[in-house]
Amino acid sequence: MSSASYDENSPRSFTLTWVATLLLILGFVVGLLMFPPLYEESKTEVSNNLLFVGRFHPILLHLPVGALGLLCLMELVCLTRRGEASMGSAALLTLWVGSAGAVVAVLAGILLSREGGYEGGNFTLHQTLALVGTAGVLLALVIRIFSMSSENRELMHAYRAVFFGSFGLMGLGAHFGGNMSHGSKFLTEYAPESLKGPMVSMEKWMLGFVEKPKAKTPEAAPAPSVPSPAPAPAPAPVAGTTPAPAPAPTPVPAPAAPAPAPAGNEKLVFQHVILPIFEAKCNKCHNEDKSKGDLRLDNYEVTMKGGENANNIVAGKPDDSLTIQRILLPLDDDEHMPPEGKEQVTPAELAAIRYWIQAGASATLKVSEAQFPPEAKEAVKL
Repeated sequence: MSSASYDENSPRSFTLTWVATLLLILGFVVGLLMFPPLYEESKTEVSNNLLFVGRFHPILLHLPVGALGLLCLMELVCLTRRGEASMGSAALLTLWVGSAGAVVAVLAGILLSREGGYEGGNFTLHQTLALVGTAGVLLALVIRIFSMSSENRELMHAYRAVFFGSFGLMGLGAHFGGNMSHGSKFLTEYAPESLKGPMVSMEKWMLGFVEKPKAKTPEAAPAPSVPSPAPAPAPAPVAGTTPAPAPAPTPVPAPAAPAPAPAGNEKLVFQHVILPIFEAKCNKCHNEDKSKGDLRLDNYEVTMKGGENANNIVAGKPDDSLTIQRILLPLDDDEHMPPEGKEQVTPAELAAIRYWIQAGASATLKVSEAQFPPEAKEAVKL
């Protein structure tokens, strides 16, 4: 790639730079036309070769992050004329490499999303901000080349505004991508309290633009009251006869006392024992935003629905339940869950899940009524 600084004694030929940049932009546009970003499950079958390329997305995204992060420091040096003269060409090369890396990473991410299981607000923001940020970095690249070729210092300020803004959008998109991989509390869990509140509020505000409002369960309408029939009038007495005494009124039975409501602090086996295990060991890949294998484990209804095989939980039959089968596979088996390298389900947690399934996989079974085996006690500390 040929470029020039502001040194008047050096040649200013940007022909190769323009050619390479235009080819890069063309490749980005053609890639998006061939594989447009999807926000819903793909209706067409995707070839294994494309999915193979898509699986490189987590690796490829580190190149643009590193290159563009380094460029931020270089641009601080280039704010002065002397800094631009000495480092302008290197900054341009770094910008081009970072832009190319962003293009490749975004296209690979689009291919990866066609594997299925990616949905929800975090995915929508991750993909959208990555696309907008990459387009902005490419625009910044064009502005920098034009500024250097015309030696326009004012245009260089516009370039830096576009670059830093676009890189910031890419950073936000990366944050929501991290939420998909590590859970929504990954970044904020250990943040100082003074930062955690604003960070969580900002995140919810952004997600509010793309997430569909959760449907509220309609309240049951009260049953209409049926009026009691009016008592029949007593027959008129016949003349010359003694009227019969009126029958004693039938006592109205007192209304039955309502069934006592369960204690407010009553713990449920699924909600307070099983679901926390799923949240810690399974939900990074099986949640509302990322449901690998069409399986979600973030609430009772979707857990019982299961995934592609529909036998994730077979009530009363733990050995027939895919959840138990996958946990019991050897660690190096490709089907073992959680995958190798992730935090594994402990023997106590496995015993608790097995007991819950054996007992009927109920959503209302109370901890006080459950008879967990001794080996599950460590997982039932409430």
